[in-house]
Amino acid sequence: MKEKTLEDYVKLIEGMRMPERLTAGLKITQKQQTIVDTSVAEIKDKGYSAVPSFLTQNQVDDLCTQLEPIFAVTGNRQVDDKKRGWPGYQTVHIPNLYAKTRAIDELSIDPLLLFIVEGVLGRAFQMSVAVAMSPGPGSDKQGLHQDDGHYPVPRPHQPLVANTLIALDDFTLENGATMLVPESHKWEKELDPKAEVSRVEMKAGSLLIWDGAVWHGGGENKTKNEIRRSINLNFNVSWLRQQENQYIGISREVIRNMPERLQRLLGYNRVNYLCGGVDYQDPLEYFRAN
Repeated sequence: MKEKTLEDYVKLIEGMRMPERLTAGLKITQKQQTIVDTSVAEIKDKGYSAVPSFLTQNQVDDLCTQLEPIFAVTGNRQVDDKKRGWPGYQTVHIPNLYAKTRAIDELSIDPLLLFIVEGVLGRAFQMSVAVAMSPGPGSDKQGLHQDDGHYPVPRPHQPLVANTLIALDDFTLENGATMLVPESHKWEKELDPKAEVSRVEMKAGSLLIWDGAVWHGGGENKTKNEIRRSINLNFNVSWLRQQENQYIGISREVIRNMPERLQRLLGYNRVNYLCGGVDYQDPLEYFRAN
């Protein structure tokens, strides 16, 4: 690498500017804008929102086909230790999806999705972790939990996490539709595992998105032959550490071939002027040069 001179550094410093929003240049229809406004308002009010028909049936079918090898290694595990987890049969999720498949690349930067996330978290957000989930017959319900619980911030607080489920099968009461406690993202009190919950039934192709502070959990699958496949895309504000380390989880070769918006969503972006930069440079430009 060529050694930089004082003049080079002066040029870099003077060229620094606020990074563009991840939504810069994206267009949505007026109908979609109404969906964004409604969803963001619902999340602010009760903590979550469901968007029907986020994906078409053809998109759902295509995702199921491409993700079949990943869903094939999901399943249930017996959990006996009550101190370390919820007892019973709990589903094994498959994380680090960007290292395993290209099936969700375009889905992750869908304009409608990004505008909703931006409405919840603000302009500076990133992908925290992407997971495939497929609770099958016999899987027990999860205990209620909060997705921002790993950040030691006093409650209530501004949204730090926006989590999503993209349903690839119908979510019903019988197969374990997601449990959520309305308005719990506004509470200061300690989580109550016996709190009264609402259930979100939705058709395949629907999107469920919630504030990471909301008390929630997956329901029990009481069916004999139904699975409940979904993609879980978890976003956080980009001035906090991601749940999964995207920089070492995904190879440089894979990153290089991704769309720029996805590269930046995965963390190859600067926050404000300085955070995340390298040698006074945009991290993505530095990455490309090296």
